Amino acid sequence: MEINNINVCNVCLKTSKDVPGTVFIKATKDGEAVDVCTGCIPHIIHGSGDVVKSNEAVKAEVNL
Repeated sequence: MEINNINVCNVCLKTSKDVPGTVFIKATKDGEAVDVCTGCIPHIIHGSGDVVKSNEAVKAEVNL
């Protein structure tokens, strides 16, 4: 997700502020737009979408 022009991975909570140069992929889960860093893509491909947190859950865990 994006908060104040900072991308946050909806899986690992990595931010573009903390790790500049990270590539984020836009995706959709349950009709909600989410961002996933490329490092977490294998967890989704080889696992399931269950690892993707909702934007509400990300906001509660990240202080931006």
